[in-house]
Amino acid sequence: MINKIDAARRQIECAVRLVVNQDDELAVHTLTMAAYTILMDLAKGTPFYEFGMKPYLTTIGTERFRGASAFLKHADRDPTGILPAFDSTENDWRIGFGILLYRELKGAFTPAMAAFHCWMVIRHPDEFALAEDSDPEFEQLYRQAIELQKKSGREVEVVFLKALLDLYKQAAMSATTGFLRRSPGPPCH
Repeated sequence: MINKIDAARRQIECAVRLVVNQDDELAVHTLTMAAYTILMDLAKGTPFYEFGMKPYLTTIGTERFRGASAFLKHADRDPTGILPAFDSTENDWRIGFGILLYRELKGAFTPAMAAFHCWMVIRHPDEFALAEDSDPEFEQLYRQAIELQKKSGREVEVVFLKALLDLYKQAAMSATTGFLRRSPGPPCH
């Protein structure tokens, strides 16, 4: 038997595997949004969702966040419609939101979720309000490495994600590893 949160976990972890394999972004999106919807329904009413995530998602806009998902689910509404292409980074953020909801509900990440979350935080320190390193030279090198990785393209970023997945699955890194943030607040971008 499979309960709702288990189904969502499996969908998110499958979406992460598809990202690592640079597979079909549409399938990644469909799996991610199905998992997100389950987790959102389960998290409704929790302070984390109501005061942290929901206001942020309202700022993003429901249409932007759920538009492609609605398009894919409801052919009866617009049978001749065309879905504009979407950027893979949009899927990354949606997976990230699902992972944060999963952690809120279960109290911990799975290794695959921890690796993906770590990948997102390292690549987007400002969006996650990550504390700057006390060593200015190290901080500058870190920022330069992020920019170099981004300029190198998605394939290089995904190699980094795969390496993190391997580390977390081998328990070389703990799924409970955290990051210092500049100030507590709602989940970012």
